[in-house]
Amino acid sequence: MSGERLLGIDLGDARIGLAIDDGAGDIRGLATMRRAASIDDDVRRLTTICAEQRATRLIVGLPLHSDGAASEQGRRTEEWAVRISAALALPCEFVDERYSSQRAEERVGRLGGGARPPGPARREAHRAAIDREAARLILEDYRDPSLRLPRPVGGER
Repeated sequence: MSGERLLGIDLGDARIGLAIDDGAGDIRGLATMRRAASIDDDVRRLTTICAEQRATRLIVGLPLHSDGAASEQGRRTEEWAVRISAALALPCEFVDERYSSQRAEERVGRLGGGARPPGPARREAHRAAIDREAARLILEDYRDPSLRLPRPVGGER
């Protein structure tokens, strides 16, 4: 898989955290995108991002319960990823993303600490930074084969 450009995806209800692995071991976060009203709009925006980043494979974090069982959010994520993978004609793999948001928040840091509560723009920027870091963690975790889930979608497996 060396040389492949992997797009890491942390799918949330409101935002999609994105990161790219350049195939040479460098992982960097990309701009977080807001979830669109329709999956077709998500496809349009991801088509542009994948072309700009020359992505060759999608790596999607799959939320599971703490015991490893599928969650409702996990089922929705898998359905979304299957549709995105088909529309983009890119293979997709899943990584166990349990606790990725908590780990990302630990890396980014907690919001607050000022004399006044943070305003809406600062809260939104902080959430976007956490989503971006979660996508980076998904790509880092993908490097550990034990965290990959046996659900490849599309393309060669």
